[in-house]
Amino acid sequence: MNCVLAFLGRHAMTAMVAGVFIGLLVPPLATLMRPLLAPSVWLLLVVSLLRVDTREGLAHLSRPGRLVVLLFCFLVVLPVGMQGLLSLTPLPPGLIGAMVLAAGSSVLISTPTFALLMGLDGAIILLVMLGTTLLMPVTLPTVALVLLGLELEMSSWELMGRLVLLVGSAVIFSMVSRKVIGKVRLKVRGEVLDGAAVVTLIIFAIAIMDGLAARLMAEPSFVLFVIAASFAVYTGLLIATAAVLAIIVPQWGRRINLSVGLASGARNLGVILAVMPANADSDMLLYFAAGQFPIYIMPAVLKPIMLRLVGRKTT
Repeated sequence: MNCVLAFLGRHAMTAMVAGVFIGLLVPPLATLMRPLLAPSVWLLLVVSLLRVDTREGLAHLSRPGRLVVLLFCFLVVLPVGMQGLLSLTPLPPGLIGAMVLAAGSSVLISTPTFALLMGLDGAIILLVMLGTTLLMPVTLPTVALVLLGLELEMSSWELMGRLVLLVGSAVIFSMVSRKVIGKVRLKVRGEVLDGAAVVTLIIFAIAIMDGLAARLMAEPSFVLFVIAASFAVYTGLLIATAAVLAIIVPQWGRRINLSVGLASGARNLGVILAVMPANADSDMLLYFAAGQFPIYIMPAVLKPIMLRLVGRKTT
């Protein structure tokens, strides 16, 4: 089993791309795994936090002011800007709400690892990922429900409570597990943990596709539009953030600006979906499912591009 997990850890990008299509092509399997959706999100948080050396990331915290600005932009400026932009369009409210929630969510927890494979600065992404993961349970309900007035089938306090419970329990469990297992054993078993994370990602990808195939058959044009929109949000946030930083703070350098741009596009939709009520808007749930396509596919697409942009050789 350890050999299989280690193999998946070494071929994470390929396995993820395959996993996202399994749920779409095998609907009964997606339905069967649907109850595993929320548990897989929690387990992925735990495994990823075990894999991430937070002290190594914090050792790079030489400019706390820069981190504070980035966290404010990720958690407040981007969702507010997304709401302002989308309010000018005739998109359905559920779709707009999902895009705003995506823009205000935490950075996907696997992003620092993929950033290193792309030749980017994994340390700064790690700091932003940790900061947004810890703050998002407070900021997202405040920004989305209070400031922007998005309509969800729950109060801001209920959403905040669910997010705090999900993220907080995962953080506490990972801290206790790290103490029990030990730093040395965790480092030795790094590839196995990476493989376990990939397996969890595949389970989540299959489970979240439940119902997508049926809706694709019923409304092919709309579903394909939503999938295209999810790619547009992912790449749009990445390009816009990197471009703005290149203009405002060119002294940071291309590598850091691209790293922050990657983090701005790669948002954790699973955490939001895991706390959504059962009667949430169907268009919102559709976007969160469609949003897995860029999350699972874009790392493989971006790797050679980023390596070239930062002057690294592709392998």
